[in-house]
Amino acid sequence: MKWLKDIDESFDVLLTDCYQQREMEMEFHINQIRFVGLMSLFLLELFIGLLNRGVDWTLIIVDVGTMALTAIWCLCVARFAKSEGYKPWLKYVSILFDYLIILAITLEMEFLSEIGHFLHDMHNTEFELMLISALILFNVMSAFRQGKLIIYYSTLCCLATGTVILEHSGTARAIEMHEQIIILFSGLLAWSISSYITNTYTRLRHRERLLRYLPKKLVSAVETGKVDIEPGGERRNVTVLMADIRRFTSLCESHEPEVITGLLNRYFSAMSVIIFKYDGMVDKFIGDAIMAIFGTPQDEGNSARNAIDAAKEMLQALEALNKEFIDEGLPSLEIGIGVHSGEAIAGNVGSVSCMDYTVIGDTVNVAARIESKTKDLEKPLLISKVSVMQSEHNDLQKAAEVTLKGRIEPIEVFFDPSI
Repeated sequence: MKWLKDIDESFDVLLTDCYQQREMEMEFHINQIRFVGLMSLFLLELFIGLLNRGVDWTLIIVDVGTMALTAIWCLCVARFAKSEGYKPWLKYVSILFDYLIILAITLEMEFLSEIGHFLHDMHNTEFELMLISALILFNVMSAFRQGKLIIYYSTLCCLATGTVILEHSGTARAIEMHEQIIILFSGLLAWSISSYITNTYTRLRHRERLLRYLPKKLVSAVETGKVDIEPGGERRNVTVLMADIRRFTSLCESHEPEVITGLLNRYFSAMSVIIFKYDGMVDKFIGDAIMAIFGTPQDEGNSARNAIDAAKEMLQALEALNKEFIDEGLPSLEIGIGVHSGEAIAGNVGSVSCMDYTVIGDTVNVAARIESKTKDLEKPLLISKVSVMQSEHNDLQKAAEVTLKGRIEPIEVFFDPSI
């Protein structure tokens, strides 16, 4: 039954699990609509029958029995939809049940003489409108399931149901071409709705991914096509900010993993907001370290100045965050930040199934090495001379001339005396 599990080629393969989860959620909601709608129809039928015939136990038994079977089926569907795992067969079975129940209602109408007489006397147009409306409603609901194959299946079942009812309901009314065309158009409508929902859901999921790494206005620029994030890379002048928590190993040793995870989540969240504020991009979280890039994929002003201002505000925010940690009986954090500017290759790197937008080059390595020197020089923030010159900050002072691991030429690093 592999064909039951296949999804449309237009679907984002990486989001397959999300689509399947959404389908199970929608199946649950459709089941609620089914329950309310069918129970209303059965109660209306029972009311009309009792109004015309009085208390008739045959009528009551038939209707109550049908309602009980419907309720049991709806309960089963609800449990299947809420249980773990994706069930591709559920949508096919539930759609078949929908149309079979419409046939059952028609048979009940024929069985009950008063209702059958009412049906026979009904004007042709009124009967068509009632029947076609019910069938179209059930057919359009197939748009909320995953895949276009289910829409074709639903439309075929809808055509067959309409044909059987109109040809063999005893109403002496034959199926006509325009009725079949209306049903086919309802399938086209379902297909259009499904495509719109799928495309919208995919865009929202992609936007959610981007918002984890990029500021909101940059995400909007990517979505509108003002900025392209294409496979490959291009040489750009960027500023790299590396922030690392000091003595993180000892923190992990002396505290439970749940405590450390909670601290990191709150720390990363606070720092990311600041990075986005200054048009930076969170490249990645490396354990307890943050790698942020300024100047790509969209060049927003002076990237070096933005990175330095972000680093200073990150240190200020950490002080406020540590006060919260101490009040809650949690350990405080201490970080070191290194900032360096230079050329790097910025672009998508990875495999076909998993790509990461990042920057590669000596600039990244130098920023990481500068951050490591914050421990030796006992400064929370060190900035390379290149970044200082590009930022045009006049309030920074020279800290030292250091030799970085893996490099021959020493470089000058600066610090902010106000920190």
